[in-house]
Amino acid sequence: SSSIATPGTKPLKIAVTYVPAGAATALFEGLEIGGQVQASGPFGRFCLQPGDANARYLLIATGTGVTPYRAMLSQLEALIGERGVEVVLMFGARNPDELLYGDEFRAFADAHPGHFRFVPCFSRALPADPHPDVRHGYVQQFLSEFAPDPARDVAYLCGNPNMVDACFEALKEAGLEVKAIRREKYVSSK
Repeated sequence: SSSIATPGTKPLKIAVTYVPAGAATALFEGLEIGGQVQASGPFGRFCLQPGDANARYLLIATGTGVTPYRAMLSQLEALIGERGVEVVLMFGARNPDELLYGDEFRAFADAHPGHFRFVPCFSRALPADPHPDVRHGYVQQFLSEFAPDPARDVAYLCGNPNMVDACFEALKEAGLEVKAIRREKYVSSK
C-alpha cells in the first residue's frame, strides 16, 4: 500500500509498505531508478473536511498510515490559528526506527504547545530517552487516556485493520457518531 506524503504540483513523495503479492509492491519492486509510473486521483474522502466545526481532531495511525496526517499539517496549522483547534496524533510503531516522519511531528508539536500532541506508541522497543508523550504498547490501549468526546471530536483512523477496527469500536462506545470517525485500512504484512 502507498500514500501521498506531500500535496501540490511539486514532485510527490510516497511512503510504501511491503505487502507480499501486493500490486503496489510488485510495481515498485520492478521499477528501475528514474522509471515512471502513471497515477490518477486522489480519490476518497480521507482528508480534512471544510465544514468541520469540531474543537479537536484525534488522528490515529500505524505504519505508513501516518502519511496522510503529514500532508494535513499545513491545514491543521491554519485551523489552530483560525479557531484554536486541538490535535492529538497517536502513532503506533514497533520501535523508534519505524517512526515515519517522527522528527517532523515532534517539531510540529513543539511549535504548537497546547494545540498539537504527538503520542508515539511503541509495541516493542522504546527510545533510549523517551519524550513524556511516548507510550509503550498499542495505540488502541491508550485511546481512552485522551477521553474521546462526541461533543468536540472528529477522529481519523488509518493503518492496520485490527487497530482501525478496535479504535472504531472504542470511539463508537465513547459516543462518537459514525460520521465523525473517518477510516482507511491498510493491509500490511506486519
